Amino acid sequence: MELRNKEELRSEILQDWLRSAWVYPFQGPDERTYLRLTPGGRLKMRRRIGELESVLGVEGTELARQEEAGTLPAERDRLELAMMVQAYDTERRLIQSQGATLGTPAVTLEEEAGPDTTP
Repeated sequence: MELRNKEELRSEILQDWLRSAWVYPFQGPDERTYLRLTPGGRLKMRRRIGELESVLGVEGTELARQEEAGTLPAERDRLELAMMVQAYDTERRLIQSQGATLGTPAVTLEEEAGPDTTP
């Protein structure tokens, strides 16, 4: 088995999502291209998050936190689950910020609370 780094795995996962029509390229206001989840992609991702959490025996939110901290090992299924949680949560926040109402989320990444600065 060939060992690959996270960037290669991340690229492979994103290519799979593009081919499966889970995401589509979107031109942002800053002239950068972003990937947005399709409505069907969000639904498929909800189901896949649950499946991977069950198979791996770990919560996706925990893996997403590890990925943000840079401590997640380069294992495809765990990296894909972390990426799904991050993409799903980001997409929901974006849609809600535009005034849309969505149902119950499959997962929610909690914002890290900063240091308490109350006197």
